[in-house]
Amino acid sequence: MRIRKWKTFLGSVPNNKLDWKKFSFTYFERLHTQRDFDKVFKDGLKIESKAVRILAYTRKDRKDLRRLGLVTPKRVGIAVVRNRTKRRLREIFRTNKHLLEPGLDLIFISKPETALLDYKKLESIILSLLKNAKLCAVAE
Repeated sequence: MRIRKWKTFLGSVPNNKLDWKKFSFTYFERLHTQRDFDKVFKDGLKIESKAVRILAYTRKDRKDLRRLGLVTPKRVGIAVVRNRTKRRLREIFRTNKHLLEPGLDLIFISKPETALLDYKKLESIILSLLKNAKLCAVAE
């Protein structure tokens, strides 16, 4: 039953453990230090829509690692709504990170409209913003 859920979610079940690794979200794929956040805020490319603002910074080391940071202010809603929004944004990053260019640091800044959108709509908005900025190759 569990595989059936993954099959409908991912489209197909990966055959080996290396394929599953592509869809994990490890400790090293998160922005942790204030210095990393400040670097993205200062030098990053700013992309914005009505629902979400994305800051993108390409690191000079150009390693394959893509990292994510989240900012969800209190005006988005109560704690339950903010946490749901963050879970959705993390999941969008986790399932689409292989499409992003290597060495990219992203920060998703939520807006109140982010909480009102469903997952598919939010995912299409984020992927279209990244595609328009030439940071993502969308496979459709």
